[in-house]
Amino acid sequence: MRRTGTRTRPVRLPAAAGDDTGTTEGAEPALRLAVIGDSVAAGVGAPDHRAALTGQTAQALTAMTGRAVSWRVTAKPGATLSAVRRGLLSGLTDPTTRWRPHLVLVVAGTNDALRQRRPGAFRRDAESLIRDVRLRLGEEVPLVFAGVPRIDGLAALPRRLRLLRLPMSLYVRLLDHKLKTAATRGVAVFHLPSGGPPDLPGDWLAADRFHPSPAGYRAWGRVLASRLATLTETACPPLTETACPPPAADV
Repeated sequence: MRRTGTRTRPVRLPAAAGDDTGTTEGAEPALRLAVIGDSVAAGVGAPDHRAALTGQTAQALTAMTGRAVSWRVTAKPGATLSAVRRGLLSGLTDPTTRWRPHLVLVVAGTNDALRQRRPGAFRRDAESLIRDVRLRLGEEVPLVFAGVPRIDGLAALPRRLRLLRLPMSLYVRLLDHKLKTAATRGVAVFHLPSGGPPDLPGDWLAADRFHPSPAGYRAWGRVLASRLATLTETACPPLTETACPPPAADV
């Protein structure tokens, strides 16, 4: 935050620049990872997507599995779960190249918390998102929700949210529980409780003191990758196979 006279003005940072697709160097066949979500998925606080959450998660997955990762990200700063469902699912596939994911990672929920979305409505938003992803990709593609990150200790959190009757820490925990509940009701749907950089000393935040820095994205990506790696064998055949299943026709 910057001070102007007696008023505090938030620092506004752009989304990550450059390509929203890429491939890490590793053994073929490549694992295809699609990431959709909000400003964190969009890489706000990082110079490009390779230094942001998607690129860092893909690189960590390669380091853990030895497999190349073909990644693509479709995200919009400010997006809620509902906005992700309504506006971003077309980015899960590429009809031109017939690219289709083996894993889908959803990173959203913070904006729902900032807007004080009712927990029950938030759960229904998650269930609707699961339904629409399944209609597009089928039930064989694992769908993974990153946990809603803690934001109660961030300096950039608006003052009005610090004065709520229900503390923000408890409210975010409640939303995350609703997200986990929605995941448990789906087929091949998972909830990863790791929703943010580690609670350890370090320069994990960008200049706006709200979004992760490249170091924060790297730490977060490693934790997500350690959990995503356990899904890779069901998402795609082992490296001894000659190729992953051919992409199905887009719905």
